[in-house]
Amino acid sequence: MRFRQHQDAAHTASRRLLLLFLGVLVLLVLAVNGALALVYRLTFPWAEGYPRLFFETNTALTLLFVLGGCWFEMLRLRQGGAHVARLAGGRPIDPPDGQPRDLYEKRLRNVVDEVAIAASMKPPPVYVLEREEAINAFAAGWDRDDAVIAVTRGALERLTRDELQGVVAHEFSHLFHGDTRLNMRLIGLVWGLQMLYNFGHSFVEPDERGRRGAGLVVGLALMGVGSLGWIAGRMLKAAVSRQREFLADASAVKYTRSIDGIGGALRKVADQAWRGRDHIHNAQAESLSHLFFVSRLRWNLFATHPPLGERIRRIYGFEVVPLAARVLPPEDDDAPATRPMTGLAPLTAAAGAGAGQGESESVRAGEGEVREALRHDVTQAPALVGPAQREREALARIARWQGPGERRAAVLGLLVTPGQDREWQAWAEETAGLAVAAAVRAELDHLTPATRLPVWEVMLRRSAKAPLAERRGLVEAARRIMTADGQVSPLDRLRWLAMRHLLSGDVPRPPPVAGDNDIAHLAKDVTIVTAFLARIIDARACELGQSGAWYQAVMQELWTPGAVPAWSAPDVDAWVQAWNRLMRLSAMQRPVLLKAWVDAAFQGVAEGAAPDSATCDALRLSALLMDTPSPKALADQYIDVR
Repeated sequence: MRFRQHQDAAHTASRRLLLLFLGVLVLLVLAVNGALALVYRLTFPWAEGYPRLFFETNTALTLLFVLGGCWFEMLRLRQGGAHVARLAGGRPIDPPDGQPRDLYEKRLRNVVDEVAIAASMKPPPVYVLEREEAINAFAAGWDRDDAVIAVTRGALERLTRDELQGVVAHEFSHLFHGDTRLNMRLIGLVWGLQMLYNFGHSFVEPDERGRRGAGLVVGLALMGVGSLGWIAGRMLKAAVSRQREFLADASAVKYTRSIDGIGGALRKVADQAWRGRDHIHNAQAESLSHLFFVSRLRWNLFATHPPLGERIRRIYGFEVVPLAARVLPPEDDDAPATRPMTGLAPLTAAAGAGAGQGESESVRAGEGEVREALRHDVTQAPALVGPAQREREALARIARWQGPGERRAAVLGLLVTPGQDREWQAWAEETAGLAVAAAVRAELDHLTPATRLPVWEVMLRRSAKAPLAERRGLVEAARRIMTADGQVSPLDRLRWLAMRHLLSGDVPRPPPVAGDNDIAHLAKDVTIVTAFLARIIDARACELGQSGAWYQAVMQELWTPGAVPAWSAPDVDAWVQAWNRLMRLSAMQRPVLLKAWVDAAFQGVAEGAAPDSATCDALRLSALLMDTPSPKALADQYIDVR
């Protein structure tokens, strides 16, 4: 998103469109004179010429109604944005006129303050449209001193904190760039144009006896001309708003440093639109349509906002699916876990990650460059921050994947070994016909080993709630992908077993101590499973038919030195059967075995380092199969994406 290009284009278009207001008024005067001249000829065909001052009177009356109507409405709008907010049914949540009534409104007040800091502006008063369930908002006011921001109840309850920040930042852009002043004038213009229509309508209306007077034809003519004026004003309003909406979306990204806030909000609006729940019920909604975050009108010619799909595509760079606009539980915004302006804080943290007390000057200089780049233009951030920021944004989008297509594409995509073209080709065949497949793969490409397995687990747990036929199809597709290159690695076999376990949806409780379900009584099965894991963790030694360091360390931890069995490659069937029998281990013994595996893997690893990703994945998958939490050393190698 090229912010400055949007800004320059919007400013240029606005100046041009403001000049068209005069053109609309001139055309309207000509239309009124033409229509009334035609009516006069049809009514008095024998008359020669027109009455004295006929056209002058028509022009004066037209200007009187249009400009007078505009002037009258402008008088009412002198109260500023607060008047518009009350007109839309808003309730203030700022003292002394009001206060937040619940945690949703408390969070909104905090978000407005945060975005005000990011935009270097004074926080405006905030209103809540209590009766509106649709996700929407608007900013109104002649200038920043009398401006307000109004947000619907639906937005408060259905948007996450980041998404609410995106919507509020969008409205701050309208304040910052002076859009609200233009929008206030547009309210008056449209109202004035409607006065001409309403005046004509008064001639057409029957009296109390149901009779219409001689002014019927004149009334119809004025209504026709007034309709043309209304349409022209609506088209001008639409043209102005469309350009400004693209700029405001770009500014929302600039202020919040994240595309997922504004993007997620628009995706939830798309969900409401699809379900027909995006209607604003206030009687003034139509006249205020150009103020809102999104507009419901579907006719492109008169729509005051660009199509939702186009706005979303410009933000993400590709097509994405809507997000379910469900009601979210309220959260205490002052709780320690709350991260204000989450799009910015992680970036600066990532820039300085790993820089301890011996932090070099170059690291501090690099961090300063990142902060400076983010302060000026979000489009500079990817070049300096790179994969870390892109992964964070991808994870925020992945967290909202709930559809069967997204789950299928993600689960199968995370089974593909990086660089294996045959497996990716098999994945493409298994996801053919899924509209979201390309977008899912684009997100998966941003993930690192620290997030790939956690995301895979989350997608599998969500898929475990799907119908049995869908789960079976997913397992079969996974088998075809893993065998696409003609061989199945030990790690793939472990993934396969874990996948079937997670998709079962059952999490059996480990059995209690029974006297025969400890490590000593299941020694044979423990040895077989450990020998299999050694093929992943001690791969080089196992290829030579030798016991590797990891296998030896585990065996010495579990058995007495003289009783350590020699390593031998286990049969696949024997390994699977051993895993099944190992599920008899008691709840007390499972963490002991897992700790022995993990401690041996981290033994001899330099402080601050970790085993390779394959080793960590094998151990985490083993913890999943045993329904046992990972030890801290292992858990620290992954990012919690729940």
